[in-house]
Amino acid sequence: MKFAFLTELYFPHVGGQEVFFQELAEAMVRRGHQVDVHCIGHEPGLPSDEMINGVRVLRHTNRGRYMSPKIAALRRDWTDITKFSADVRRMAARGEHDFILMNQWPLMHIPALPGKIRARSAVHWCEIREDRLFRLLQSQLPKWVGMNFAVSEAVAIAIRSQSGRDCGVLPSGIVAARYRSTPRAERSGILYVGRLAPHKNLTLLVDAFALAADRGFPGDLVIAGNGPAREEIVSYAAQSPVASRIRVLGSVDEAEKIELLAHSALLGMPSRREGFPRVIAEAMASGTPVVTADFSENGGRDVVRQYGSGIVCGTEPADFADAMVAATAKDDWEGFSEAGLRGATSLDWNQVAETLEKHACSVAGHR
Repeated sequence: MKFAFLTELYFPHVGGQEVFFQELAEAMVRRGHQVDVHCIGHEPGLPSDEMINGVRVLRHTNRGRYMSPKIAALRRDWTDITKFSADVRRMAARGEHDFILMNQWPLMHIPALPGKIRARSAVHWCEIREDRLFRLLQSQLPKWVGMNFAVSEAVAIAIRSQSGRDCGVLPSGIVAARYRSTPRAERSGILYVGRLAPHKNLTLLVDAFALAADRGFPGDLVIAGNGPAREEIVSYAAQSPVASRIRVLGSVDEAEKIELLAHSALLGMPSRREGFPRVIAEAMASGTPVVTADFSENGGRDVVRQYGSGIVCGTEPADFADAMVAATAKDDWEGFSEAGLRGATSLDWNQVAETLEKHACSVAGHR
């Protein structure tokens, strides 16, 4: 089959949805399908058309200005969004693809899809927003396509409830065999891996770690990643009463991340807003329990609850510290670790790709 994936950003830009669409596309190619990815060029000098690991990547509005609009408060260049939506509408109208999968972002491309191919299309919902405008869009846009998928069961429930339309689940997958689980005795400390951005709320983790350390929590807090809040986090961590036990590593490669996950006692996820954080699936495959906070837009809490792979706690530093201490208790730690390892088997990319394949075949008339 020939698939088109329509997504806001793609490799080499790094983020949860970029990784989702790249790795799903490559998994579909390994299953014998052709995949064309249509995205927006996010930095100058990127090719408008190239092959990456068997996937054809076509970058529209490839001016490199998308992430730096003239009006900074808009966060994205809406001229690029408008042109991208028009471009993919013309592409879809040619009918060259058996099935089209769209990222929910940048939103405008969803109603731009020609009516004649909507039955052979789906939107992938990566997160739920609670403000009035987004609730309206979440209730209406799912009706413009033949099928909806969500990154987690919790997001799927919200889409079904708000729109009245069916919504399956395509989680953010992993190659489970890459990861390894080490015994509890070889682990210590708490790890954060991900983008350093304001909504990741890392000051909560720094404050919670100081409280937990005062209660005897063993090991260090390790923060791995990069992003616009890096300097702020480094400065904030330096003021902590346990600053000598906080390490901000910056970006790490895949091998380093796997080692960090294998030797950390816990993964900390203090974010105010998440869809399905891939790193939680990676922690599960590493047998590493997760502590995350009960913010209304934090999809990570729903993943942890669904698989029983850790603790969802309150949103104050004392709550997070209590959860850290509780999660490292021997019996609880072992239970969370084993539940995560069991759950990770269902998150392998091959199973995720098979789910999409079966649906696409059914609506496109393929066997």
